[in-house]
Amino acid sequence: MKFRFPFYRIRTAFAAWKNSDPKQAGRLGTVVRFFAVMLILTLTARGIAGASMPKVTLGQASAGSITQSSTASGTISVQGGTPLTVPEGLLVAQVTATTGQTLSKGDAIARFDEVSLAQALATKQAQVQQLEVSARQLSDPEEADGFALQQAQQQLERAYSDAQKTWRDGEDAIEKARQQRDAAQNALNALQNQPVATPESAEAERQQKIAEAKAALDAAESALAAAQKNAEDANEAATDTAQSYEDARNSAAHTYSQSAEDVAKTNEANQAQATVTQAQLDIARAELSALQSLKAADCVLSAPEDGTLTQLNLEAGQNSTSVAGLLADRNAASVLTFSLEQASARLATVGTQVTVKQGSQSMQTTITALSDPSEEGSIQITAMLHSGDWKAGSATVEIKLNAGQYEQCLPATAIQTDSSGMFVYLVEERATLLGIQNVLIRLPVTVEAQGDGMAAVSGSISGQVVTGADKPLSEGAWVRVAS
Repeated sequence: MKFRFPFYRIRTAFAAWKNSDPKQAGRLGTVVRFFAVMLILTLTARGIAGASMPKVTLGQASAGSITQSSTASGTISVQGGTPLTVPEGLLVAQVTATTGQTLSKGDAIARFDEVSLAQALATKQAQVQQLEVSARQLSDPEEADGFALQQAQQQLERAYSDAQKTWRDGEDAIEKARQQRDAAQNALNALQNQPVATPESAEAERQQKIAEAKAALDAAESALAAAQKNAEDANEAATDTAQSYEDARNSAAHTYSQSAEDVAKTNEANQAQATVTQAQLDIARAELSALQSLKAADCVLSAPEDGTLTQLNLEAGQNSTSVAGLLADRNAASVLTFSLEQASARLATVGTQVTVKQGSQSMQTTITALSDPSEEGSIQITAMLHSGDWKAGSATVEIKLNAGQYEQCLPATAIQTDSSGMFVYLVEERATLLGIQNVLIRLPVTVEAQGDGMAAVSGSISGQVVTGADKPLSEGAWVRVAS
């Protein structure tokens, strides 16, 4: 059975004590009333103090990244395209298109002066004819003149033939004189070998014949010597003549060789020049064809296909340049350009994502190029728009830049500033007469980076930081923490 304390016994005991000592009971009553009043006052003070305290929200520093969002005015345009070539130097009579205009195939871009076109056509036709003649002449190779060498060779061959005939004739004459000498010698030997004849008259006659045979032998030997001398002189003369003709032939051969080298060099130079002339001829023929086509089109330059005129280099009253402009395909990518001021420019990099808006159309793209900083520190930024129906003109650009990763990041609302610098409030619990209270502690900080509602601070922050309050704060003040 559960025990139940009988309250009536307490009342009975208290009544007995009060009756036994009425004064003591009165003092006790006074003490009880005093503490009751103090409790009421304490509760009232705490209620009043709590109602007047600032109400704060708390947060803690944590690692994170700081981003900075910016909005800029940009320009959309179509860049690049196929060159529109026209004959150079024609007088532009009228320009009928503008840069950025969307053209259909056949739309007129400009009209040229008829007189200027006719003059250019006549001049180009004459140039083509002149280049054609030059190309033919340069293509025909020259040859070295070998007539002098051929003639000298023929003369040398005749000299060789004459020298051989002279040698043979001399040899024949020598052989004939030798035979005659041998015959005279044999005749003399025969007479000398005969025995002495008798009578004396016969011997005398033999001796007479021997004397005549000796005379004939002497004459034959003289004739042989003369034949040998004549042959030697004739051979020497023929050899000298042949040598002279050989020298002449060699001189002619050297002259021909030198001439052949010169002709070869000339042909090589002509061939090189012929290549250049042929290239000039090809260009001149293409220019002539362009002029003829322009004349057939009534002096009007038209768009060769559908596209956007991204560049126009023609001006009425001025002579044309070789490239009249650039025509980009209608599906070509558009180019977005915008600038950022120095504070944001230093954070922009190739690859940074941006959002471009034009009318109701919006898309994200990335930065593809950055210009060098200007004197003021701003930069020009380029991004490509590879899809979408963008129009040439203005657009709005939103860009979020990463200022870096930091170890201590806080909401920007936590940063306080006064004449002494930047600081944050920490909340610390302290015992007071009214109990445990949240007291504000001032902590100086240095802001390293700030953006998009967050701030990175240096220094060591431990504890909870005030990130918002419904009333002004001050160091040492009591605050209430929002639940």
